[in-house]
Amino acid sequence: MKLVTPRELFLHHLQLVAPISPVRTARPVFKDVLLEASPGQLRLVTTDGEISMTSIATHAGISGEGRAALPAGILLSAVRSLESDELTLEQKGPFHELTGGASSFKLHGEDPEVFPEIGSLDEDGAVAIPKTGFLDLCARTMFAAAKEMGRYAFNGVLLEIEPKEVTLVATDGRRLSLARMTTETGVSERASCILPLKGLAQLQRAASEGDDDVVKVQIRENQVLFALQGAQILSRLVEGEFPDFRAVLPKEKDAPLEAQIDRSELERAIRRAAVTAGEEARSVELSFDAGKLKISSRQDGLGESESEMPVEYQGEAVDIRFNPEFIGEYLKSLSDSAVTFRFKDRASAGYFATSERAVYVIMPITS
Repeated sequence: MKLVTPRELFLHHLQLVAPISPVRTARPVFKDVLLEASPGQLRLVTTDGEISMTSIATHAGISGEGRAALPAGILLSAVRSLESDELTLEQKGPFHELTGGASSFKLHGEDPEVFPEIGSLDEDGAVAIPKTGFLDLCARTMFAAAKEMGRYAFNGVLLEIEPKEVTLVATDGRRLSLARMTTETGVSERASCILPLKGLAQLQRAASEGDDDVVKVQIRENQVLFALQGAQILSRLVEGEFPDFRAVLPKEKDAPLEAQIDRSELERAIRRAAVTAGEEARSVELSFDAGKLKISSRQDGLGESESEMPVEYQGEAVDIRFNPEFIGEYLKSLSDSAVTFRFKDRASAGYFATSERAVYVIMPITS
C-alpha cells in the first residue's frame, strides 16, 4: 500500500482504535491495526477477538490506496514521535516505511488478508438513541458494575430498550445503579442484553470526539454494535442472566425516612472521611438528626475525621455506615446540585435518587 495523510488526523484516529489491541495475545494479528486507504479516506480497524472498533478518517489531504496490518502500539508511538505535518506510509519489500520529514521507521506487518472480517451496521435493525442522553446513562451506571472478573453478568451493564424508554442497570451485588431516559425507539417490544464495560468505555471515548446527535444501537444474537458518524464498535455480549433488579428496588414503604442533601458538599465530606477510613473494612458513618448530617470515620492507629452539614431531614436520629468508595463513585457520576436519600434504619438498604429516572441502591455495612 501507499498512504499519504495529515499527521494529526492519522494520530487522532490511531488513538481512538489502538486501546482495543491487546498487549499479549495468542493471535499476533490482534495486536495489529488494519489500515485501508483510498483517495480521501482512511479506514482503521482493531480487534481483540471480543471487541472491535472501526474509525474512518475523511480528508482531502488523504491520498493513496491499499491495505496493511501493522502493530497498533508501535505504529501509534512512531506517529507520535514524528514531527512532520504530513506522513507517508509505503510498503517496500518486507517492510512498511513510515516517513515524516527527515525521519522514518521501517515496520514489520502481518498479511492484511488474515485480519478478521468485522461486521457493519444494518440500518434496518438499528435503534437511534440520543447520544447525550445515552452517555449520561452510561456515566450514571457503569461504575456500579463488578470490578473483579468471574462475576459473569455482574461484570456488565444491562441494556433494556422499550418502545418509549431506554434503561441501563449495573450492580456488583452490594449496590445497584439504574438510569433511564424517555425516547421514541421504534421497537415494538422490549429487547435486552448485557453490555461489556470495555465496549461502553470505548463508546464513551469515541462519542466524545464527534458532533453526532444520536448513537445507533443494534443487538444481534451474541453481539451489540454501536455506530456513530465515522466510527463503529462491535462487541460480544456478556453471557449470563442479569439479576431481577426490579425486585430489589426499594418501595416507598421500605424506606420511609428522607433527607435532601447538597451533592457537592456531601461529596467533599465523604472524601475527607475516606482519609481516615483505613485500608481494610473501610467505612464511613452517616449520622442523621433533625436538620443536620454528620459524616465521620475512625480507624484504630490511624485517626478519625468528622464533618457536619445542614440537610433537609426531620426524622429520628439514625447512624448508618457505608463503603466510602460506593458513595463517592456515585456522587462523582452526577452533575445534579442535590440528591435525595431514602432509608429505613441502619441495617436496611437505602437509596439515593436525583429523580424517579435515576436511582442508586446501596447496602449498609452492619458488621
